[in-house]
Amino acid sequence: MKRKAIDTLIEWMNSTTDKHPIKPILLTGAKGVGKTYLAYDFAKAFFKDIVYYNYEKDYDVLGQIINHEEKDHSKEASEESPDKDSFKRILILDEIPTTTHISDANKPLLSYDKDLIKIIEYVNTRKAFTHIIAISSTPITKEVGELFDILPIYPLEFDEFLVATGNEWYIEVITTHFVTNKKVPEIVHKELLALLMIYLQIGGMPAAINEYINMASLINIHEHHKSLISYYHDYSQINIGESDTLKMKQVFDSIPLQLLKTNKKFQYNLIRKGTTYGMYKDAIDRLEDYNSIIRSYKISSTDLENLKGSFDNIFHEEKRKEENNTSFKLYFPDTGILYTKISEYIMKNLIDYKSIKLNDKTYKGIVIGNNELIDKALLENYVAQSLNSKGISFGFWESDSMAKVDFLINKEDNLVPVELHWKSNTRSKSISVLKQKYDIPYSIKISNKNYGFTKQVKYIPYYAVFCL
Repeated sequence: MKRKAIDTLIEWMNSTTDKHPIKPILLTGAKGVGKTYLAYDFAKAFFKDIVYYNYEKDYDVLGQIINHEEKDHSKEASEESPDKDSFKRILILDEIPTTTHISDANKPLLSYDKDLIKIIEYVNTRKAFTHIIAISSTPITKEVGELFDILPIYPLEFDEFLVATGNEWYIEVITTHFVTNKKVPEIVHKELLALLMIYLQIGGMPAAINEYINMASLINIHEHHKSLISYYHDYSQINIGESDTLKMKQVFDSIPLQLLKTNKKFQYNLIRKGTTYGMYKDAIDRLEDYNSIIRSYKISSTDLENLKGSFDNIFHEEKRKEENNTSFKLYFPDTGILYTKISEYIMKNLIDYKSIKLNDKTYKGIVIGNNELIDKALLENYVAQSLNSKGISFGFWESDSMAKVDFLINKEDNLVPVELHWKSNTRSKSISVLKQKYDIPYSIKISNKNYGFTKQVKYIPYYAVFCL
């Protein structure tokens, strides 16, 4: 599966010189996004010698590396030395451990930060490897982070999904028309909307996409998602502890219910009555640190009035945390996981049918396009996932008069409002209200309508979100 991150890895690989050894690179991201596959696929394509260790399975990695090198030196002494100009060796260190957010009981067992520093020092001193890739699914300490160039890995975006499924020719059509604002032929438009609907169900996790490609069916996709969700829970329980993990699970499991509301701001009473932000703050922070959720903070009218040409304050995540900003939305890192969770909740009667306007209590699945609340939950998660993958800062805005904009994004040093609409109804007064608070260059409306640009509004179809 070709990933866009491969281009970054190639650039990193080619940046080394004899005088300036290359800095190791660290792939971060949630479990299941394909970090290990990407690293190994890249290594097989460009390196003659690959040495791989996994901290979840291998112990005393430094000792094993030293033993490995001693054997190699003994072998080289009895054989002709390799051509140093063409010989490249790569070391892959999978799931490097960290002491961040580890339960007190486990901390004495995880003093690997110094071990990792020693590995890098040993490799650089002995010139044992030309390149090092490390992989982590857990938060890393500041000390470890300073050792690496960091490359976040996310679930596949829709354009990567098109490549994986053999539909890459559509990408040029989408990107070209995004720039020109000209409509694509209607038959192509409908084909792309249909492909996007499939993507919303599968999501961007490589294993789920691979299952779809191999089976040409969606039948087992739910099982892949459920297995991944169970792994998230078990993994955090081992590293963090049972009590804190329970709170994380409660927050995680409440997200479908949060997103099926008309007002999608996070409400603690959906976890259980009487709960507060203070009780769940650490759990939410940990989920975010583990890349298990995406958080979007509310941007107030006061924030906009006090901008003074700088977006640092309104999009600065750490500042928002320090301020204990309790007004936010939470999304899953992958829309396919949300699709599976909503389907599961409907089948188990965990959702009030009246609240999501489903009349038939025997309803056993989701048909995308039939229900506004379900569709908008999936589509809003999809937009948040795409923006997050591209590293675009975003939040949401609401006025006292209940005007609201789903996303405010920082694009090309401009504050751009992005509204998400169900089907083709794109009428809204919210952006007009927003313009009274802040001078915006243009706005974006996302729907199932074709491309267009009218009265400083850029209309884009759902499938073009990766172009933002």
